[in-house]
Amino acid sequence: MANHLPPAVTDQLREQLDGRGWRLRFPEPLESEYQEDYAKRYQSHVTLAMLLGLVALIACGIGDWMWMRDRYSMMWVIRLAVCIPMLILFMLARRPSSRPWLQWLILLDAQAGALGILIFAGMALPPIRYYYEGSILLVMLVVFVLSRQQFWYGLLSAAIMASMSNAFILVIDHSDQLVLLSREFILCFGMIFVLTGNFLIDRSLRQHYLQMRLLDLDNRGLEATNLRLQYLTAIDGLTMIANRRALDSSLSTEWTRALRKKESISLLMIDVDNFKQYNDMYGHLAGDSCLRDIASTLRPFARRPGDLAARYGGEEFAVILTGTQESDALAVAESIRNEIVALSIPHSRSSHGAVTVSIGVASMIPHASHRQEDLYAQADQALYRAKRSGRNRVVATGEFRA
Repeated sequence: MANHLPPAVTDQLREQLDGRGWRLRFPEPLESEYQEDYAKRYQSHVTLAMLLGLVALIACGIGDWMWMRDRYSMMWVIRLAVCIPMLILFMLARRPSSRPWLQWLILLDAQAGALGILIFAGMALPPIRYYYEGSILLVMLVVFVLSRQQFWYGLLSAAIMASMSNAFILVIDHSDQLVLLSREFILCFGMIFVLTGNFLIDRSLRQHYLQMRLLDLDNRGLEATNLRLQYLTAIDGLTMIANRRALDSSLSTEWTRALRKKESISLLMIDVDNFKQYNDMYGHLAGDSCLRDIASTLRPFARRPGDLAARYGGEEFAVILTGTQESDALAVAESIRNEIVALSIPHSRSSHGAVTVSIGVASMIPHASHRQEDLYAQADQALYRAKRSGRNRVVATGEFRA
């Protein structure tokens, strides 16, 4: 469904749905959206009603053959003359481009059918004439109920039909006054009942539309809330990169993929050197700012689908590099170390005079006998060696790089 309404749309929809009034029109632009949805949803009902009207008009030819054989040929000429415009209207109603005019097409089709029936009635003699005249109510029933025509169009259509029927009675039919009165009584009360049903159907369709819109908006709100919750549970609130939970989940997924494809996967474990001393010297606000700067530096290195930069915990970070051999992972780690040095964050208690990091690199081609915890363990061991070797180092499993 379209969703171009103002922010207060939910309140407006609930107000319309809760309303106990009898107005069959929504405020704009809700009315326009309803009409568009209505045309798409009920176009098949309209075309089916038009088709049944055509079939019924043609089927009446059986009765003509039985009751008016002397006028049978002339009745068929009139029937075809009426069916041709009805067929054209039917073909137009099937076109998607005609949806904005669907109500008018129903109305015109109904009048064509009603006019044909009245012409048949004018050519017939009683009691067959009454059979045709009574068919006007059948036309109304098909048009207003089966086609789902909206009430105001139905009211206009019924008024035109009633006018044509009364004109026929006054000009052509000269029955006695009691017969005319009884037929008028049946026509009026029949119209009231049919239009009442038409009104209730129209109102029910509009309420159903409001309920569907509210349900759709509620579902969208629920989806947005779920996405927000997923985001909050996956993102570290301080650094705004993935948290430990997201890291574990992503590594599990990429480990399984690497195992299936027999590809290498690399993990960088990153620790901020002498961070406790930095916090003691510059304060926790400065420490938080430092961690955010490092996280921002890491983020661009997770370039490919499956790569991930995350905060492991405290002053430790991690980077997953999918489809990456150890040599390439070492190159990425060295670039990260240089980028952080280039930040030139002052650190008077560091032997380097600025904030630096130590990085442990582990790369594996997963095997059925391996676990993803093995990758963590190897990267952690490499990080430990980097710290023990003087910090501001990149160390891979089994080798050392200054």
